[in-house]
Amino acid sequence: MSSSPPTTKPRGTPSWVVLGIFVVLPVTLAFVLSRQAGAQLIRHRAIASSHGWTVEKKNEGQREWILHGFHRDVEFEAVHLLRQGGGTAWRLRMPLGREVSSWVLVMSPGVDWPAPTYGTISTLTTRTELPPLLPDAPGGLLVRAAPQAANEVLLPPVVNLLSAAKLPGEWTVSFVDDGIVMDGSGALPEGEALLPWLELSANLVRVFSPDAG
Repeated sequence: MSSSPPTTKPRGTPSWVVLGIFVVLPVTLAFVLSRQAGAQLIRHRAIASSHGWTVEKKNEGQREWILHGFHRDVEFEAVHLLRQGGGTAWRLRMPLGREVSSWVLVMSPGVDWPAPTYGTISTLTTRTELPPLLPDAPGGLLVRAAPQAANEVLLPPVVNLLSAAKLPGEWTVSFVDDGIVMDGSGALPEGEALLPWLELSANLVRVFSPDAG
């Protein structure tokens, strides 16, 4: 008479494994990330403070942190953006001192960004359509704008400044609403690295508002 093999109960996952995976690991990871983010914010604020600027932490929408300050007595805002799908970008704005009749967009070589790339700093309202490509733009610039708006904005000093700009990476300059807005790819330049962008923007402002700065 053959005896049936003893039945074995399936062994459950040890409670310490469950605790480690679902409790300890997430808490530890959150703590490390929090410490890292805190250290980055302290670094941003220290660099900004050395130039007399301030940093505002955001973490809303695409905005991660905003830089406020003055360059040559012209106020500016700059924001570090998190792009949907990964990657980072940045935006810098200075008040122009006048209204622009319609959007004038000047692009560095190789830039082919869609309209939603562009927007504002405060509300991040995105654009839905790029201006038309301007044929025979002055100074060999790559410009998107209505001809009338381009004639208003692309004055000889503006063309000279933009044509001579030797700035790294891909970037654009928008004359839109009542400001000058620069957009770039990658992380927001900080400290000394931001100064060339601020200088170009302030010089453009001076063309339209000679008393600025």
